Amino acid sequence: MNENENNNLENETGFSGRLIVVSNRLPVSIKKETNGKWSCKMSSGGLVAALSGLKSNFIWVGWIGTEIEEEDRKEIKELLWKDYSCIPVFLSEKVANEHYNGFSNGVLWPLFHYLPGDLDYDDRIWNSYVEANEQFSSVVAEILKPNDLVWVHDYHMMLLPEILKQKKPDARIGFFLHIPFPSSEIFRVLPCRKEILLGILNCCLIGFHTYDYARHFLKSCTRIVGLETAPNGVYFKDRFVQVGVFPVGIDPDKFFESLKTTQVQNRIKELKQSFEGTRVLIGIDRLDYIKGIPQKLQAIERLFQKYPEWKGKLVLIQVAVPSRQDVEEYQKLKKEVEELVGRINGLYGSIGYSPIHYLFQSVDPSELTALYNISDAALITSIRDGMNLVAQEYIVCQTENNGVLILSEFTGAAQSLSGAVMINPWNTEEVADSIHNSLLMPPEEREEKHQMLLKYVTKHTASHWGLGFVKELNKASSNVDKMVTIQKLDIEKVVDIYKSSKHRLLIFAYDGTLIPYNNVPQLSRPSQELLNSFDILSNDPKTDVYILSGRDKKTLSEWFMGIHIGLSAEYGCFFKLPESTEWEQQVPSMDLSWKETIRPLFKYFTLRTPGSFFEEKEMLFTWHYRNADPIFGSIQARELHLHLDNLPLDVIVGDKTLGVRSYNINPLSSMKKVITDTIPKGLDLILLIGDTHIHPSELPTFDGKIYNISVGKKSVKDSYHLTDPSEVNYLLNRLENISKEESASAPDN
Repeated sequence: MNENENNNLENETGFSGRLIVVSNRLPVSIKKETNGKWSCKMSSGGLVAALSGLKSNFIWVGWIGTEIEEEDRKEIKELLWKDYSCIPVFLSEKVANEHYNGFSNGVLWPLFHYLPGDLDYDDRIWNSYVEANEQFSSVVAEILKPNDLVWVHDYHMMLLPEILKQKKPDARIGFFLHIPFPSSEIFRVLPCRKEILLGILNCCLIGFHTYDYARHFLKSCTRIVGLETAPNGVYFKDRFVQVGVFPVGIDPDKFFESLKTTQVQNRIKELKQSFEGTRVLIGIDRLDYIKGIPQKLQAIERLFQKYPEWKGKLVLIQVAVPSRQDVEEYQKLKKEVEELVGRINGLYGSIGYSPIHYLFQSVDPSELTALYNISDAALITSIRDGMNLVAQEYIVCQTENNGVLILSEFTGAAQSLSGAVMINPWNTEEVADSIHNSLLMPPEEREEKHQMLLKYVTKHTASHWGLGFVKELNKASSNVDKMVTIQKLDIEKVVDIYKSSKHRLLIFAYDGTLIPYNNVPQLSRPSQELLNSFDILSNDPKTDVYILSGRDKKTLSEWFMGIHIGLSAEYGCFFKLPESTEWEQQVPSMDLSWKETIRPLFKYFTLRTPGSFFEEKEMLFTWHYRNADPIFGSIQARELHLHLDNLPLDVIVGDKTLGVRSYNINPLSSMKKVITDTIPKGLDLILLIGDTHIHPSELPTFDGKIYNISVGKKSVKDSYHLTDPSEVNYLLNRLENISKEESASAPDN
């Protein structure tokens, strides 16, 4: 990156480091010459055009497009780096084919374009997709420096952020999806749906073309992974992953300059002479089933049926760029399109006149610019499209005609280009009428619509898109650094402190701490291994153990029978000391008439929320909505909470639960007394593990250390965190072994 280009990027985005772009293909094609040497040339494509708007060089990592023999790899790497700042990923032919054609285009492409019936999923191609993402991440990890930004592109690379984070935890990664993200009802069909979501959630910023796509992604995170979301992001682990909308643009100047060239001007004159006295519709599409070419042709046929006056006066120039010709579905589509073209030309054509000029070929940029310019309207009938840049290219090439843009409402561009005539490509009658009306539109209206569209396209360019994303990525990754981070518990350090302590107090929450949350609370019994650990710890004279839970005293007594640990039931309403078999009620006998008010309220919300249920205990009501639809359940929980806030009761917000008890119960009073009684024994270590509803500042002071440890979901009130109950159990096993060793070395043994 030269100094001027680097300054441009820094001035626009505030980012002064290196930008590493990762995509499936490098923007370079390679060829082995007859002399045995390799040559390279820059290739075209949507992503190449969009990123060229950054007006700067950057490191580009991607696949080279073919399998390269080991002996040629060094030469190719040097050539690509020297001339193009590109770093190749070398994939075997099998992995590349199964990754690209098999999983990316055989599974993700149809599913994300709302065609789940076309899925061809199997574990073999999924494994190749994983392997390809791993190889890409290894290449990136080798070159990554501390201040770099990594920008990962599109559906081929959806696992890469997570894999790269495992190798480089401090990597600053952004991801942009260039195709639609489907609704959660479609996305949930995917067998590996959770892995895909977790893959891209390891980013600082995730970008989409439209808010609809972003909204679908956020809903999938809630419904499939159970994550809490906000309108602009996802709460994932201890971070807020920002989700943004960045509609991609084009480089209008490239087309403005092309229109001035002699070659294009001459071609425009030739085309105008060829179609003199005829109105021209233009269609430029890849021959892909998402582009709606059959729907377009059916609408043209209906136009000639309904408005026969257009016969001989209207032509459609349809360019169908070849795509994936070796795939059976695309071969069938090609045959269907050619049959429709033949039928329409046969029915409505004549000698010297064909209503459809069909070109199954790529068109060079000069020819494309000229075709855009002489057309009276562009017809885009995609049945699902991430953005569609043809619409924007057509707009900037309309320097004289003020041509009308007829645009499918199922394109991403439809949300931005409000001056277009919107159509539903499945409604043949509507499309035919829209073509007719667009061609007869008054000049003043055409000009007004065109100016509105041109103003948008010339402002929201490829440069605007690229710089905007990099700026937001730099900001989002910096904000992650500034967020209050909760330190991971150093288990080895705690073990060492535990060994040297004179007396310890271990206080655990139960659900979500010692055992994972269960959809059926009654099935959350402690394992025999867990019971054995507590039995050993409770027999250690230097260790006191307490479990604080929202469960009822009968359940806790049964589960921990014969083990000398302290228990707290119903969030502190009842308390049992380790050496006792009797439960103490923490408040004197009280009026429980409030339960008569709460019971019908909880019943009402249970009936209104499928999958929810409530438990009634002696002094506690708990409403569970873990099995309800996550979005609807959260809405209902907020509404129930509002009702409860108006009552003189204590509301306890748990993980997918709402509890309520009398307001005059202080669950801390018992633990304060325990600590006060333990201080004379030499208490010098307290471990508060899980959501115990206790903050260290609320406890009596003593001469020792307190570790406040969250499990799973982190909280700013906690000093340390563990990932899940398995890590808690590992810590328990370590502490249990110390107690065993101390017991074995005691004098009376």
